[in-house]
Amino acid sequence: MAVAARTNGAPVIPGALRFFFEGGGAKVFARSTDVDPELWRVTFGAGPKGFEYYQLIEETVGMGFAYRYLVLFDSDERAIALQPLILVDQDLAASINGHIGGAIKFVRTRAPRFMQARMLMAGCLVGEGKLGVISGVDPNFASTLLARALRFFAQAEDVSMIAIKDFPVHLRQELGPLTRGGYTRIDGFPSLYLDLDFASVDDYMRERLTRVTRKSLRRKLKKTAAVVPPIQLEVLTDCSDVIDEIYPLYLNVVERSEVRFEVFTKEYFLEAGRRMPGRFRYFIWRRAGKAVAFCFCTIWGETIYDNDIGLDYDAAYDLSLYYLTFHDILDWALKHRLRVYETAPFNYDAKLHLRLKLVPLDLYVRHTTPLFNLMLKFIAPLFAPAKSDPALRKYYRANNSA
Repeated sequence: MAVAARTNGAPVIPGALRFFFEGGGAKVFARSTDVDPELWRVTFGAGPKGFEYYQLIEETVGMGFAYRYLVLFDSDERAIALQPLILVDQDLAASINGHIGGAIKFVRTRAPRFMQARMLMAGCLVGEGKLGVISGVDPNFASTLLARALRFFAQAEDVSMIAIKDFPVHLRQELGPLTRGGYTRIDGFPSLYLDLDFASVDDYMRERLTRVTRKSLRRKLKKTAAVVPPIQLEVLTDCSDVIDEIYPLYLNVVERSEVRFEVFTKEYFLEAGRRMPGRFRYFIWRRAGKAVAFCFCTIWGETIYDNDIGLDYDAAYDLSLYYLTFHDILDWALKHRLRVYETAPFNYDAKLHLRLKLVPLDLYVRHTTPLFNLMLKFIAPLFAPAKSDPALRKYYRANNSA
C-alpha cells in the first residue's frame, strides 16, 4: 500500500484499516514495507534504527511477536508521525523477583495465565523507543493523537493492556499528553553509557574506578592474560562462517537470564551484517581455536552499542570473560576514535561498579477498562521494572539520599 503525495509535498494515507478521532486519525500497516519509504526517512532516518532495522526485526524475530506500523495523520489527512507497534502475549510479572515473584510462581502452578495478558506495545523491540514525528509538527499534538490511536487499535485487537516502551526521560514534556490521557508513567530498565574521553583503558581504570574496583579488575585481566593457550580476539563484519559457533554462546546467556523478552534468531545475527554492511561488528574471543565469548555491537557515528553477549560458562568465570569483553571492546573503540560506549540493560551491579552512567527510560502503561486503569495507577509503580533489580534499588537509594 503506497502513500500518495499531495501537491504541497505532504503524504496522504489511502483508506483501508483506519481510525478517526478528534484532531485527526490513524492507519495501521501490517508490514514495514507498506509504509512510504519517504515517511520512514523523515521520521526514523537519522539514527541507527531506521527502516532497515525494523524490517530486519520484523522478518527475523517473529516467534511470539506481531508487528504493526501506526501512521498518524491530521484532520487534513497529512501524515505527521510514524510509530512502530508490537503485539505480544506478555508476562506482566517478568521483572518481579523476591517474595512477590515467588508467590506469583506458586499461583501459576494452579492458574498458568495469572498476570499474563495480550499487550500492545509502542516502541522498538530492542532498546529505546522513539515517536517518529515529522519536522515542524508539534510533538505534543502527535502524542495526543498517539494516545487516542492506541486505544482505538487496542480495542479493535481485543487487547487489554497498552504500553509505550522505553522512551527517554527527556521526552516527558513531549509525551505529556499520554499521562493526561490516562497513561501511568513508571521507571523502565535504564540503559547505560560511558564517555570515552580518555586516551586508553589504563587511563580509564586509573581515573574513573575506585581503588577496590580497579585492583579487582586488573587482577582479573592479569590472570586471564596469563592463560595458556592465550585468548585471542577477532572482529568481523559478517558472521556467516561462524554463526554455528557463536549462536550457542548467545543462547547460554539468554537461558540464564531472569528477565527475558525477545530471543534473537540465527537469522537476525546473519542478516544484520548482510543487509547493513559496516554497521555491525561481531567480536569473538577464542582459546585454542574455540569460541568462548561473543559480543554483537552496532557502530553509529562516534558511538559503539554493545548489544548482546554470549559466553561459554565452562570458562566464563575462571577466565573473567565478561570483564575481558568489556576491556577489549573499550580498547577497540578507542583505537577507532569512537567517543561513546553504550550497553543494554541488566547486569547492573557490575556495570555500576565500572562507573557506567544510567540512561533512565520511561514506560507508560494503560488498561482499556476504566476501572482497571484506575487501579493500575496505584499498582503499576510498585512493580516498575527498575525496582526489581537489587543493584538499581541500591543505586537509587544512595543517590536520593545524597
